[in-house]
Amino acid sequence: MFGEPQTSYEFGPFRVDPRERQLIRNGEVVPLRPKVFDILLLLVQNSGHVLTKDDVMRHIWSNTAVEEGNISRTISTLRTVLGEDPSEHRYIETIPWRGYRFVANVREVLVQEAVKRIDSIAVLPFVNVNEDPTTEYLVDGITDNVIRSLAQLRLLRVTSRNSAFRYKGREIDVQSVGRELKVQALLLGRVSRSDDLLSISVELVDTRDDRHLWGAQYIRPPDDLLALCDTIASKIGDKLRLQPPVGEQPTRHSPIHEAHVLYLKGRYHFNKLTPEGVQRAIEYLLHATELDPSYALAYAALSDCHNYLAQRVEGKTAVLKALELDETLGEAHASYGFFRFLYEWDFAGAESSFKRSQALNPNYAEAHHWYAIYLANLGRHDEAEHQASLAVALDPLSLLMNMTAALNFYLAREHDKALEQIERVLELEPNFLAARSVKGNVLVQKELYEEAVVEFQRVFELIKGVPAVAVSVKAIMAQAYAKWGKKTEALKLLEEVTSAGTASQYSVAGVYAALGEVDAAFEWLDKAYEQHDLQLVSLKVDPSLDGVCSDPRFNRLMTAVGIP
Repeated sequence: MFGEPQTSYEFGPFRVDPRERQLIRNGEVVPLRPKVFDILLLLVQNSGHVLTKDDVMRHIWSNTAVEEGNISRTISTLRTVLGEDPSEHRYIETIPWRGYRFVANVREVLVQEAVKRIDSIAVLPFVNVNEDPTTEYLVDGITDNVIRSLAQLRLLRVTSRNSAFRYKGREIDVQSVGRELKVQALLLGRVSRSDDLLSISVELVDTRDDRHLWGAQYIRPPDDLLALCDTIASKIGDKLRLQPPVGEQPTRHSPIHEAHVLYLKGRYHFNKLTPEGVQRAIEYLLHATELDPSYALAYAALSDCHNYLAQRVEGKTAVLKALELDETLGEAHASYGFFRFLYEWDFAGAESSFKRSQALNPNYAEAHHWYAIYLANLGRHDEAEHQASLAVALDPLSLLMNMTAALNFYLAREHDKALEQIERVLELEPNFLAARSVKGNVLVQKELYEEAVVEFQRVFELIKGVPAVAVSVKAIMAQAYAKWGKKTEALKLLEEVTSAGTASQYSVAGVYAALGEVDAAFEWLDKAYEQHDLQLVSLKVDPSLDGVCSDPRFNRLMTAVGIP
């Protein structure tokens, strides 16, 4: 029953490696304390059998006197790591008065087989052989659809679009890209168009030795592309000996061809991430949903566009429509989770949406990124760090994904770790505004005020011509001067901020808190509450409010916002 660890164990998106004492999710190691791993291994090795509390005590704490509560606490930690609520029974079932049973399907795999297996892949942007700009959206769309199809395979970590598309139009070295993206395989593709047919050639390459693993060429009409992308993913899954999804599988709507073309054009323009591009994307996606009112993925994309432009009502309407049409669309659950967190202050509902999204699509980097931000703002920093690491693993070259860990460290008051992570981000992009701003805030907390002001002044240089952003930067610079003891400079900036009429009430409250004017700080926090200021979700952990958090009004405000 408790044999030598010559096999690894797979269940859901996880693999347990007894030899290395590691839990691996989608190719990434999940940190576990020794006793938590011991209980996990014991449960998995005895999958389907009830383990009494005496069994657990005998095998895990055989030579140690511990309380029975240690077992339930360790099981609770394990459930959190696996992403399971106590009321769920996807992995661990509690047998009242007896013990526990591991209920997920477990597959034993020889260690040698697991070592050889490829469990991570990136799909690089397919090449538009004809260099025809009118079909560029179609070529990018094929790449996107292959990524989405591959993401449904079990135990395969698929690099997100954001990181993969950084290689668009570049000559690549397979092994270098493999190291940069931390993947074991690349899928390369070429698309050419002749009359009404597309010729699509694909090649799967091992990044460790540049070895050709598989290749194929397909000639299809454009209206057959969705099915073809599923075929390519299935062939790769067979080649890599991966299992298709089990249990609940997302339902794939087959959109009207013209609507799908409009969807691809919409995504193409949204991915430019400019206000003009997003607005144009909305036009294409609205047209797509008019042609095909059952196209859930188009509604989800439309929601992302509206949220980018802070159009709350339209964003919620679109995401709810997407979920009404397809309740198994992981991307829509993630978007709805972040909406519920920021706009509705529905913290329990938001977490439920994030967990649902990850269960349906564990390869969606944004879901881990948004969930990490949620957890960090609630003070659950260890969990936030884990989610942030998963986001980076799926999207290693994304500036936003890499900033997630830095923001979590800042809110956790781990300032040196925050600076270390920020420097990694600035190596990718020295002029990334979010990194410069957070770095300035971290330096303020370390009382390195002169260095902080230098960072804020650099941000000012980068945002010339964007008045609304300039007002926000002046507010955080005023906080820095206030904490530095330079009251005159702080008040001068505060006057500029409040007279602009566009300042966040929450940010103004932070300036007054830094000045030690507690009543004024709460006056502005109350205004922020009346306006449903989005920043109030940070109330519990924001270092800028440390000067007022001991006031009884602070806890009353947290209760009003609903922060758990």
